[in-house]
Amino acid sequence: MKKTILLNSALLIAAAATTSAATLAHRYSFDVGSELVDSVGGNTGVLVNSASVSGGSLILDGAGTGVGASSMQFSSTVDIGGNFGATGVTIETWYTDNNSGTWAKLFTFGTNSAGSELAFTNTRSNTSRSGLDRNGNTDLSFRPAINTEHHLVVSVASDGTTNLWVDGVQEFTNIATNALSNVVNSTESIGSTAWNDPGHTGEVNEFRIWSGELTNAEVQANLALGPDTIPEPAGIALFSLGLLTMLRRRR
Repeated sequence: MKKTILLNSALLIAAAATTSAATLAHRYSFDVGSELVDSVGGNTGVLVNSASVSGGSLILDGAGTGVGASSMQFSSTVDIGGNFGATGVTIETWYTDNNSGTWAKLFTFGTNSAGSELAFTNTRSNTSRSGLDRNGNTDLSFRPAINTEHHLVVSVASDGTTNLWVDGVQEFTNIATNALSNVVNSTESIGSTAWNDPGHTGEVNEFRIWSGELTNAEVQANLALGPDTIPEPAGIALFSLGLLTMLRRRR
């Protein structure tokens, strides 16, 4: 039975890895010496209010409100709707929430109008849960533990179909939102919000924007490797096929 389960897992991972169309568009690692550098897309980060970089992480103290809150913004327009509306987009990050205030956003792309936003809220006043903001509010069933680093992946297809993972667990599966091209570029930020709400309190260790949708297999592989390494999709496929070959030989 165990061999059968592993064999099926290897087949699924290999298939998912070889069909992925996601390519990395922007990457912020906040490393010493290249603190605000986008190592892939060249879109340098800009610190706002009391935001800082230390020890390989973006440090956000929650000061300020709205777009002026402690945050990292961008020297050039990211334009989620315009640049990724046809391909889909995946936002992947390793972050820590140090008890952010109510309605504080981990990231915001868009505006404060439902349907033209892509944002992640740490905690809502009406539910005390975290959630995604696309066509209004879509809540998780919980708030990820505070003072603990989490791996968050949000994938949105061109037509708005959305998947979301927290620490490798898929919490949203193919939920419907509206077309990704509807996301506007009026607010683009890690840590602040288009609403008059507090900024994120905590750290961001790694922040990536992918053109296209990461597969579940790639999410699991990225989580296993951690924030400092990005696997090539072909590498995931080769690893999976190698595991598959090994299992077949054992049968």
